Amino acid sequence: MSDITIDASELTAFGRRVAAAHAMASVKVAQAVKKGAQNVKEGVISDLQTSSNYAISRIGIGYEMGSTGTTIYADVSPRDGGASDLANIAFFGTAKGGGTHDFYEHAETELPTLAEYVGDAADDMLIGAIGL
Repeated sequence: MSDITIDASELTAFGRRVAAAHAMASVKVAQAVKKGAQNVKEGVISDLQTSSNYAISRIGIGYEMGSTGTTIYADVSPRDGGASDLANIAFFGTAKGGGTHDFYEHAETELPTLAEYVGDAADDMLIGAIGL
């Protein structure tokens, strides 16, 4: 029988670099998602403030960050109660009118920038993992 020894130190070091790069990328992605959500929130609020209806101009918009597994997300939505109960009328309207304010359009506008930042974070992760 012969004794076989394997030096796995390079693999161990590579694993550490991948783990560190992943952690760094997760932080950057979370920052990008948060900034995107803030921009969408500000865009919706700015749009609502142009309303001639005082109550609609006072609809509260907020966002909540979350994650499940490796997915990081932000939920941008009207706040509960008060003037925010008019959000459906402001964004979608009724048979009598309304629905003149944008909601999803602000997110669609922000999406290319968010995708660019997430792509940059992924590039940085790969570069960090292979040690360039």
